[in-house]
Formats: sequence, C-alpha cells, structure tokens
Amino acid sequence: MSKHHQPNTGISNNHSLPMLRMAAIQFFLLHADLAITIFVDDLRHVRVNFISVYLVQYVLLATNTILLFIRFTHTFPFRAGMVRIMIKDFEAHLFAIILYHLSFFGCRALGVVSMLKCQGQMCDPWSLMYRGLYVFYRLAAIPQYYAFKLAITKLCEAKYYKDSMWLRQKMRRGGGVGV
Repeated sequence: MSKHHQPNTGISNNHSLPMLRMAAIQFFLLHADLAITIFVDDLRHVRVNFISVYLVQYVLLATNTILLFIRFTHTFPFRAGMVRIMIKDFEAHLFAIILYHLSFFGCRALGVVSMLKCQGQMCDPWSLMYRGLYVFYRLAAIPQYYAFKLAITKLCEAKYYKDSMWLRQKMRRGGGVGV
C-alpha cells in the first residue's frame, strides 16, 4: 500500500476550512476598519454621522480583536497550557494592536469631546493636543494593520494546531508552561 501524502501547504488540515473562514471574516473587518479610518474625516461636519461611524469602527475593531483571541484559544500550545509560547511568538503583534487600541480610544474620545464643545459655536475642534493625538493614532494604525494581517495569516499555519517539532523546540528552550 502506498501512502498518499498531501503537499505541505502550511495550513492545518483539521482546521483549514474554519480557520480560513475566520481569516476571511477578519480580513473583511480589517479592511472595513481601514476604510473608516481613511474616510471618517470627511464626515466631521455632520456630528451624528461621525459619532455613529466611530461606534461602528469600535465594534469592528473589538470584534476583530475578539476573533483573534478566540483563534489563540484554539491553538495547541494554548490548549496545552503553554500560553507563554503564544505570547512570545506574537508579542510584537500584540504590542502593535494594544498601542493602536489605546491611540484609537484616546483620539476618538478627545475628538468627540472637542466636537461637542464646539457644537453651535464658531471654534476649531482641532486643538494642538487633538492634532498630536490624531497624528499618533494615524501613525499607530500603520504597524497595527500590518501586525493584524500577519497575525491572522500566521494563525492559519498548521504548527499552531498540532504537536510539532517547532513546539517541542520552544518547550526545550523554556518558553513553556503557564502564563
């Protein structure tokens, strides 16, 4: 009897369809968030619209982040209690995502407060502090989108869903047990 070997695509056979579906959903959410980030400033003159758009953007961002962490919990190292391996392997991704979340909330909250202060008055909501935070937010978006895309793609690799040589090497180096 000859064994039929499937080519190594790097994607887990057991998890390929659900993981690819989840990755497709996450890419859609990521692109929707990017589109909102790019075009929301065109809606600044209509107060109700931009607050609604901020809320939609927050829901997209939160949903995508929750889906990412759900995918983390389905990995073999996570289920085996080796959370440190996953954190270490994704630390740059997680740092960029957390930095973006913080800059997102700061910029959007200050933007809403500034717009509400200027409601019905002739004033400029673009204070120096808001401009600085806005620039930081836009700059933090670049590594965040890249890190999110890489994390989504990386979590489709088969090595995260089965006992593998990669995992054994990480365990031997002491990356292992616990949080």
